Amino acid sequence: MSNLFLFTGEETFLLHQQIQAWKEAFRKRFEGDLNLATIDGATTEESEIISQIETMPFLADKRLIFIENLPEAAKASAKDSDDKEDEEEKPAKGAQKLLDYLEKISETSAVVFVQPKPDKRKSLYKKIVQLGEVKEFNPLSGAALNQWIRQQAATYKVPIDPGTTGYLVDQVGENLWRLDHEIQKLASFTEGRPITRETIDQLVIPSLESNIFHLTDALGAKDHRKAIQNLHRTVAAGENLRQVFYMVVRQFRLLLQVAGYLSNYPNTTPQSLASSLKMHPFVARNTLGQVKQFSLVELKAAYRKLLELDLAMKTSKIQTTTDNQDELALAIERFILEFCR
Repeated sequence: MSNLFLFTGEETFLLHQQIQAWKEAFRKRFEGDLNLATIDGATTEESEIISQIETMPFLADKRLIFIENLPEAAKASAKDSDDKEDEEEKPAKGAQKLLDYLEKISETSAVVFVQPKPDKRKSLYKKIVQLGEVKEFNPLSGAALNQWIRQQAATYKVPIDPGTTGYLVDQVGENLWRLDHEIQKLASFTEGRPITRETIDQLVIPSLESNIFHLTDALGAKDHRKAIQNLHRTVAAGENLRQVFYMVVRQFRLLLQVAGYLSNYPNTTPQSLASSLKMHPFVARNTLGQVKQFSLVELKAAYRKLLELDLAMKTSKIQTTTDNQDELALAIERFILEFCR
């Protein structure tokens, strides 16, 4: 079995969860954390990292060492961030020692490098991949995300049915850190009773992205009352109205991009859309579903009007301050009414 690992991937909650699970299992097996070490590769010299790996376990037969941030990745210059993965970067002088040492790690040490977004051109990354085992933690969506929510709720001893998990995602988004926080809060409130849509509505403040999506959805349905209600709810949640406005602009820009893409590729899937337009899969899936409510003419007209409002703000035709945003609120409500007419 390998004693060299790389934990990587964009889903940092799952990555963090795996680290904690390994640490807990190690503590139970070896009765404490005397032989458990965590090193910051960004600030620790390679010689010290090697020294930590070489240290013999104390009154046990194993040491577990986590190295957060690949040393070479942490010390890369700004120009190293290009996406030319085929161009291998040569290691710095001090790093070569660590590279050579990875081939002769003692069986008494298990070494786990942790880097969510490694530079794949780096020699250290390539060496770890060649010699060790890579565990990649990618964002969850769809059925996998719903299953994770049910499992997470179960750890807090509260049930949630599949339909309600989807509703929770609609309100919160796919960020596992926030989902976990909301599930904990709901579990504490329900005290073992099932989580329902009513309890979600009562306790969960929808994310700004969720509110903007529902506002745009109401515009697509030409339901001005619901759109204005979503606007008021967003502001009541403490969001800055100017920020809300720019999120609406962003959503219509996304809708226009997707509409244009669909005109060329009418049978596209959320996955190919996300890849081609560099969107988050969750955003691509939702926008692809929503764009069907609008015609291209409507989207262009709406975007043009929003740009007019933006210009009016920047030229002080619409006065807006932190303390008084009434004129902007009125302008957005007029936009909603005109669009839904």
